[in-house]
Amino acid sequence: MAYVRTRLGRLFYDERGAARRKGDPAIVLLHGLLFDGGMWRGQVEALAKLGRVVIFDGPGHGKSEPGPRFTIEDHADALYDAFGELGIAKGICVGLSWGGMLALRMGIQHPKEVAGLVVMDASAHAESLAKKLKYRSLIALHKRTGFPYALYERAIAPLLFSERVRRERPELVRASYSRAMGFDRRGLAQAGIAVVVHRKDITGQLGKIDVPTLVMCGAEDASQPPSESEAIAQGIKGSELVILPGLGHMSALEDPDTVNGHLIPFVGNLLD
Repeated sequence: MAYVRTRLGRLFYDERGAARRKGDPAIVLLHGLLFDGGMWRGQVEALAKLGRVVIFDGPGHGKSEPGPRFTIEDHADALYDAFGELGIAKGICVGLSWGGMLALRMGIQHPKEVAGLVVMDASAHAESLAKKLKYRSLIALHKRTGFPYALYERAIAPLLFSERVRRERPELVRASYSRAMGFDRRGLAQAGIAVVVHRKDITGQLGKIDVPTLVMCGAEDASQPPSESEAIAQGIKGSELVILPGLGHMSALEDPDTVNGHLIPFVGNLLD
C-alpha cells in the first residue's frame, strides 16, 4: 500500500495511468465526506487514458491515518506536502463535496501547483448555525456509539443521494453506509468537524482563482444545492457551470456516464 507523509499524518494514495508528456499535470481526485478514493471508480479508467491519475484518501477516511485536528485549509497545505513528496509539480484537482471545497482552497492557497479545477457538488459558504448544531450532534453520536443504519437512512442518505437512487438502488445506499462505518470513528469525527462545523466562507477569495474551472452539481443535490455551485461559478472568472438533471449530491457515483461526459473532455482539453 502506498502512503505519503504530510503535516496531517500519513495519507493513502493510489496511482493509475501515466503522463503522456514530461511536465503534464497530474489528475488529482479528492473524495467527499463519508467516502474514500473508491468513490471515483466510475471515472478512474477514463481519466487514466489521459494521463497520470493520483487518488487520495482524506484524513481519517479509507486507508489514511486519522491525524491531528485540522481545518480544510490545513488539509490543502497537507495536499501541497503530498504534491512535493510525489513529484506533482502541478495538478488538475477534481473534487466532490469535501473534495471540491479542498480543490477550491488549493486554487487559493497554492495557485502555482494548480493547473485546473473541477468542483462538484460543493460550497464556498460556511454552513448555517442550525446545520452546524445538527451535524455536530450526529458526529458526536457516531463518535460515542456508532451510527445505526435506520438513522443513516433517514437523516444522511437523503443528503447524499437523489430520491430515485434511494428508491431504485438501495444497495448503493447500504454500501455507502458500510464503507463509512468501517472508518476510524475519531478520524471520521475530526473530518466532519473540519468540513461541516469549522468550514469558513471563502466566497470573497474565489476571485484569486485564475485557472480553467468546471463547476458541476446535481440538480437534486439536497446537501449543497445548485445555488451553491452557481455562487462558485460566479466568483471564478471564466468558469463553466453544469447542472446535472436528476442527480443528487453523489453525482459521480449515481451516474458516472453523465458526469464523465463533461469531466473527461474538460480534463482532456487541459492536457492537449
